[in-house]
Amino acid sequence: MLRYRFPTGIAMATSLALFPATAMTADSGGYLGGGIGYYRLNDDNFLDEDEDFKDDRWTWKAFAGIQFNAVLSVEGGYVDFGSPSDGALEIEADGWTVAALAHLPLTANFAPYGKVGQLFWDRERSTDISRRSDSGNDMFYAVGLRFDLADHVQMRMEYERFSLDDTDLDMGSLNLQYRF
Repeated sequence: MLRYRFPTGIAMATSLALFPATAMTADSGGYLGGGIGYYRLNDDNFLDEDEDFKDDRWTWKAFAGIQFNAVLSVEGGYVDFGSPSDGALEIEADGWTVAALAHLPLTANFAPYGKVGQLFWDRERSTDISRRSDSGNDMFYAVGLRFDLADHVQMRMEYERFSLDDTDLDMGSLNLQYRF
């Protein structure tokens, strides 16, 4: 006796094809945000091989992005690193970022995420007798936690690792974002 069986491969392919369509409608949209952070700066080559520059400093940032589905989003932002100093030595830096985020939605209101992107920075180093400016771009990465606070408001706690050529910045920040 010949029995007809619905191929499980077709059922699985149909389910996977429909999943992104439903995810895009539920979690897609744009967002704007900003926050404050605290970073640790370590510049091993401030002027030459013999000098070391370290400082901790408050900072702020702003960002905007588009979330395509529950898992993937892209964003651009601005970070002002302020003017850390170590005696007569001072660095002033800021930059623009472009990044991709991968979220892991564990519940409807909570998602850890990872972020990787590019920082386009400007930096000015100065002492009492000299001033030097440079700019460039370097890759950065981040990990964070996102919580829903209200219908369109979310909080993000984030750790980011930036490099400005030979200067390393480790930053923790608390951010609010509005989804529309």
